[in-house]
Amino acid sequence: MKVEIHKLGVIEELEIDLKPLTVFIGRNGTGKTLTAYTLASILGKHGLDRYLKIYIDGETQQKYPIIDNAIKQFLQEGNVHIDLIKFAEEYAEAYINDVAQSSPSWMKTFLSTERSDFKSMKISFDLATVKQEILENVKKYTLEKKIYFGSQNKDYLNILKETGENNIYFNIISKGNFLKKIPGRLFKELLLQEIFQILHRSFYSYVYIFPTERTTFITFPFSIKKEIVRLENVNFDNFDESSHVYLDKKIIPERLYRQKNKKQSEPVQSLIEILANAYKNTTDEREKEIHKRPEIAIYEKLAELLEKEILQGRIDFNEPGLENEILFQPSEKIKLEMTVASSMVKELAPLVLCLRYLAKPDELLIIDEPEMNLHPSGQVAITEFLAMLVQAGLKVLITTHSPYILDHLSNLMKAAKYQDKESIKKKFYLERTEAFIPQEKVSVYLFENGIAKNILNEDGRIDWGTFGDISDDISHIFL
Repeated sequence: MKVEIHKLGVIEELEIDLKPLTVFIGRNGTGKTLTAYTLASILGKHGLDRYLKIYIDGETQQKYPIIDNAIKQFLQEGNVHIDLIKFAEEYAEAYINDVAQSSPSWMKTFLSTERSDFKSMKISFDLATVKQEILENVKKYTLEKKIYFGSQNKDYLNILKETGENNIYFNIISKGNFLKKIPGRLFKELLLQEIFQILHRSFYSYVYIFPTERTTFITFPFSIKKEIVRLENVNFDNFDESSHVYLDKKIIPERLYRQKNKKQSEPVQSLIEILANAYKNTTDEREKEIHKRPEIAIYEKLAELLEKEILQGRIDFNEPGLENEILFQPSEKIKLEMTVASSMVKELAPLVLCLRYLAKPDELLIIDEPEMNLHPSGQVAITEFLAMLVQAGLKVLITTHSPYILDHLSNLMKAAKYQDKESIKKKFYLERTEAFIPQEKVSVYLFENGIAKNILNEDGRIDWGTFGDISDDISHIFL
């Protein structure tokens, strides 16, 4: 997926190709993290939620006649279906570019800043290289939902999208004598929520952000408060259209939506949600998910590998109590609070928990400086581990200052070309052939002087130019 960005902070213009593993490298203040977070704001849940709201409010330029016609038919007949493949073929690129065009209006909130100005920012997406993948993701999406309404919950809106099918169906099912009707605006919001969510998640099924603040927030005890009302429990007969917005299958009072996380940026909030959701998704719940989708068992195994080979100890939650705490267990008899664990443990603990309890294929992990607090040997090992995540079906975008990551990434791409991979695996830190990543899955960009330059050559060599001159400079000071 190709992206063009203009006038974003210090960045004048850049064109990047997002691959399964994308690497941003450069000096401090060159726009690497800002670019990564901007992409997260558009491609993640925040972009979906904000776009849904402004579309419902009529504040977008893009319109979708297929949806408008479907709403009219449903209000007349009580049922309708939409061909999602046809919709995605016609509107996927227009949709994501409309989301991107609206992003300047929410970037200040997303980054929790009052002083930055995003009015001149322009972002556009070209989906030519990923269009078929997007259509396949739409087709394999599964949805089955019943939304009850009426005073006795005898009637419900049935929403169905089966795996491998093109169509999504909306039908009113009534067990009473009279067919109830759903208010037009309410049905419009419900339909838009499902259609936009399916299309949005066909790019990346979810986006997790691991900001540099993770080493601080991982040490805090946290409590989980439920302040949402599920759609299934809402009586639509008394629905007040002006007081709610729809966000990700839930109704949240508008005042909570506007006040939500005013003090924390969305990247930090993403980290907090990773920890909270990992805690809520117990081992039993994860096993149920694995039973339904056996392919996600690999992420639990990768979490164990990260613990064993790099952290040399286990990460998990304490027993449930008034506060939830994350502990590190370096041996069977020792459990440590995060406050006294090593900086490397703090650094990688959120990734362990995300993999063990949350991760699913086609999700995007955005990791700001994964080498932070890691010894050079750890930086090399984490490079192999990130490549293994990609080979296991996740997408990864990192920002980095590490020459070890780039140099070793070149090794991994060269190793992928070997016929007899087993014969060379012991040369590598994790000794896993799954870390050998094909070059076509990788893109590397150097950020400097207001632009981003592709520095991955056709032969697999990463030409990081002046970024690597520091070692030469200091080695020659007294020569």
